[in-house]
Amino acid sequence: NHRAMRYKHYGIWQPYTWKDYYLSVKHLALGLLSLGFEPGDKVLIIGDNAPQWYYAELAAQANHGASVGLYSELTPREIKYIAQNAEATFAIVEDQEQVDKFLQIKDDLPLLKKVVFWNYKGLAHYDDPILMGYSQALQLGKEYEEKHPGRFDQNVENGKADDICAIVYTSGTTGSAPKGAVHTYETMRAGAEYHLRLDPWHGNDNVVPYLPPAWMTEQWFGIGCHLLSASTLNFAEAPETQQRDMRE
Repeated sequence: NHRAMRYKHYGIWQPYTWKDYYLSVKHLALGLLSLGFEPGDKVLIIGDNAPQWYYAELAAQANHGASVGLYSELTPREIKYIAQNAEATFAIVEDQEQVDKFLQIKDDLPLLKKVVFWNYKGLAHYDDPILMGYSQALQLGKEYEEKHPGRFDQNVENGKADDICAIVYTSGTTGSAPKGAVHTYETMRAGAEYHLRLDPWHGNDNVVPYLPPAWMTEQWFGIGCHLLSASTLNFAEAPETQQRDMRE
């Protein structure tokens, strides 16, 4: 019952236990499998900081795929470049703003199978077959589990330290186009463990992520250090309430 995350929503802190975290990752991972996710597939993740960002990364990794984080202010042209460069097959995105960008570029991305969104506001009348709501993806995962019990845990156990787990792109300041740095679990964990030696985190610590895990440092902190220390991640309601929520 220990708390893994808190997310401020409509002014109230909603807690998520480690069991909630595990089940969300599991059902999303299995939902992606039922949509045709293959080992080695890449999942684009784009949006502000929220639990779903982290579930999406771990779900891709649990399926022996890799996450590719993007900053939410990227233009459709910039997203298209990274999607093509990484050969991404799925996108998990925050909201209508990001969905609209993908609808502009999807015809140039023949490998893209689904765009899953977690914030439904304004999307009720969108009917493009490439789109799927987050809870529908979780429901597919629950149905998949009934037919393939144990598949998720088996996949997690078969993972190896030198498997590729994330491609982290530079911000585009180095030359004309961003470059993807390929990370394995080993390289990712090394950075997190080194940080924890310098600055130990504990299970009763509260951590506020500042930027989403498109940023390399947040890969080490919000994913690596968080999982290794079992501390609590706290997500602000919105970027503009970050300072106030952090004080709380």
